[in-house]
Amino acid sequence: MNRLPMGVLGVVALAAVAAGCGGMPLRAQETVTVGVLAPITSGVPAAARAAVQGATLAAEEARGGAGAAVAVIVLDDRGSAEQATRLFAELLDRQVVAVVGPLTDLTVAAVAPHAERAGLPLVSPGATGTIPYAGSSVFRTSLPAPAQARALAEHLVGARARRISIIHEGNDYGALVAMAFAQRVRELGGEIVGTRLYRDGDRDFARHTAGVVADGAQAVLIAGYPDEGAQIITALRQSGVQVPVAASDALYSADLIAWAGPAAEGVIVPAPFVASEPIPTVQEFVGKYRRRYDETPDHHAAQAYDAMKIVTFAIRRGGRSPKAVRAALQGLRRFPGATGEITFDRWGAPDRAVAIARVRHGRFELVRR
Repeated sequence: MNRLPMGVLGVVALAAVAAGCGGMPLRAQETVTVGVLAPITSGVPAAARAAVQGATLAAEEARGGAGAAVAVIVLDDRGSAEQATRLFAELLDRQVVAVVGPLTDLTVAAVAPHAERAGLPLVSPGATGTIPYAGSSVFRTSLPAPAQARALAEHLVGARARRISIIHEGNDYGALVAMAFAQRVRELGGEIVGTRLYRDGDRDFARHTAGVVADGAQAVLIAGYPDEGAQIITALRQSGVQVPVAASDALYSADLIAWAGPAAEGVIVPAPFVASEPIPTVQEFVGKYRRRYDETPDHHAAQAYDAMKIVTFAIRRGGRSPKAVRAALQGLRRFPGATGEITFDRWGAPDRAVAIARVRHGRFELVRR
């Protein structure tokens, strides 16, 4: 298995893509540099590793130019807003033309104002919350949290769950998902019978599980990250709660299955990408990823792959500067990505539908497209 070393700075020099897809080719010996920011050492290690691998694979596929090179710099922001901001400044000093990342809402929101001032485009493969300057300098290949929350609400209410409890982390991400979900449930005639908060680092969820039982809930939404989310799901199942459990997109991760084990069985998540989907573009990417890393890609890998692909596409179109790359991204239409066709809306988000997946026999399977 050949993997990029994690937890350290990685620099990969890659030949630029050949001309023929529009724009002028890079001149021989000219180098264009792209940065990658990911929380390699953080609470979402599997997501970060997958994102780095997906971005690296896309960059490696950029080989074939006229002797020119694309240099990819991988940096670990540790999921810290302060660290991400510092590393962004470092990438600016190294004259990158774009950044793939950061991965989390917190780090993207911290870096976005600096990207806008510098005119340097960011393409996040993981941010789902509200992002300042989105659509101007900040783009994403991940789906916004409100759209994913509404899709979960429609699925649960459509499955005749009318009384639903919410357990969410007390941060912007958890609150955003919970609010959009609750609004859509009520619009569909359902009822939110209980809402409970938790904080990052909490370990005791007895009152949360007892509350779900007392609510008489017919389903539960968990909006947060895999570390606490896996513990909550385990606690619910251990307390005898057998109603459907839906989880926010951050829990659509190998970490959930690894940390919750059998308790994860049946958990429903929004699915921007499912590796088993029998679509040619999906299976082509899955095959390449498996050959490169000897494992099946998740949505973080696919979204990071797409993020790097559109950046290298912009470079092919003559993107020798941040301004040129940003202009190419703003005009992107129906780009054939592993996650589907990518057209950015006015807020820099991909305009596509949200699928639903569930955990079955330790794997995510598509339920609804």
